[in-house]
Amino acid sequence: MKLVQTTPVPNVVIDQYLKVLNLSELKVLMVVIRKTLGWKAGVNGRKERDWISSGQLSQITGLSKRAITAAISSLLNKNLLKVTGTGNRILKAPSERRGQTRLYFELAGELVVDNGLRKREVDGISNKKSAHFAEDIGNKVHELAQKLRITKETVQN
Repeated sequence: MKLVQTTPVPNVVIDQYLKVLNLSELKVLMVVIRKTLGWKAGVNGRKERDWISSGQLSQITGLSKRAITAAISSLLNKNLLKVTGTGNRILKAPSERRGQTRLYFELAGELVVDNGLRKREVDGISNKKSAHFAEDIGNKVHELAQKLRITKETVQN
């Protein structure tokens, strides 16, 4: 079965973020996914970013501009979106976005697709760093267990 006129949604949106995003955040995120991954273009076969006006977001989501601004800010803080203006300048704060003639939206963090493979980053820590972190924790737990054994033996004697 060949699916036509579909938008690929990263699994992590459904697997992890569906239960933690509020409705406004989810609506805005889905529009950005539709406007980027829903179009064939670019190096990876999909658009990496798109200009989306606040009017478009409001019309598609049915949300007020205030709700959209709050959702965008929250998605930026969760590192799920990246918003840039003219000249690729990153616009994190609502005050930086206000008055811009064009806002370009792209997916960020775990939602980024690189050569068709998902980059696994959580809070800026890559899987490689996470593995080292887990190994360090394991070593510290082992050291602590050794110290507890020594202390217990010392107390019993």
